[in-house]
Amino acid sequence: MQLKTLLPFVALIVTVLGHPADAYGPLNPGYTTLPSQDLSPPPSHHGTLTFKKTANVTRVLVNNPPINLLTSALISDLLDFLLWTQPAPNKITPKVVIFSSAIPNFFIAHFDLKNLQPTLHQPTSANFITNTANTNITDTITTNTTTTNDNISGLSPLDALVACGRLLQNITSTAFIAEINGRTYGGGQELSSQMDMRFAGPHTLVAQYENCNGFVAEAGGQISLGPIIGKARAMEHLLASKAIDARTGTRLGLFNNDYPDARTLTREVDALAARIGLFPQSSLNDTKFSLAFMSPSARALDEQLVRFAAVEKAEGRAGTVSATLAASDEGDNAFEKGIPNSVVRALYGGVLAGLEDKGKAILSAARQVMH
Repeated sequence: MQLKTLLPFVALIVTVLGHPADAYGPLNPGYTTLPSQDLSPPPSHHGTLTFKKTANVTRVLVNNPPINLLTSALISDLLDFLLWTQPAPNKITPKVVIFSSAIPNFFIAHFDLKNLQPTLHQPTSANFITNTANTNITDTITTNTTTTNDNISGLSPLDALVACGRLLQNITSTAFIAEINGRTYGGGQELSSQMDMRFAGPHTLVAQYENCNGFVAEAGGQISLGPIIGKARAMEHLLASKAIDARTGTRLGLFNNDYPDARTLTREVDALAARIGLFPQSSLNDTKFSLAFMSPSARALDEQLVRFAAVEKAEGRAGTVSATLAASDEGDNAFEKGIPNSVVRALYGGVLAGLEDKGKAILSAARQVMH
């Protein structure tokens, strides 16, 4: 991805959405208590999301088999939904949104590595941003983004993932909850760490593992982890690409709580969401606004993008991505379930010597790591 492609897009988001503590007044003016337009979420264009709506709570079920990989289709559907949750005059938006998974063993997996390969990654946001420099981000993305043929027109998948993270942080009229009972890492963990609360089941395993691939996280995941669990602990898990299980995550403060089984997890999250939904949306909005200073600033998020754009082009990165992709095949297999340790073994255990080599030799050697 080219730096000149990323930065104008981020500048537009920051200019219009900004950061809650930077951009919003004492009360987010975008919603009203007048129940004049109580809308349900629009159907998921690609079918990767399904919705269950009550009066004040919307549950979003992520279903992108086999592992809820962050493909362009899933990112597009997530972006469409988050744009819908933005407040507007006389529009009733959910007080609480719960994200959960329909896929056993996975919550939301990493970004689709095929979109990081230089020969496949064709970002298209430069013209999009140039032509829409001073328009509202909602109108801009809604008008210019289409989701045909599993591609996001107007935004590269990475740009759209960044937009999702910024929306999660800047929409103050809705509380976002991650109900995690499976693996989530890379881009999936970036999204969950920018939600307001996270609750874990017994199968939870999360990791921000970009460091072992020679990257930094683009969409705000690394920089969001520090305020949540503290700088030293964030350094430990980021620099060593270490996974965090449910009990450890609760001890560190990454998860609000963890539960012994999936049924208890869902019951407790539903009860919390229903209780939050009883109270006025104005107080929810003001509370989120008041705590916004604890989230990364827009400037810090922008600086992370600059670092990502520089690192992505560094020597050897294409070979690293190709080797990891060959080993994982991005399917429901032992390698994907073993991330981040499987990536570390593959790239640094001597099995994949000569990362730039391609073909059957790499694939065969990488799969030996799983056995």
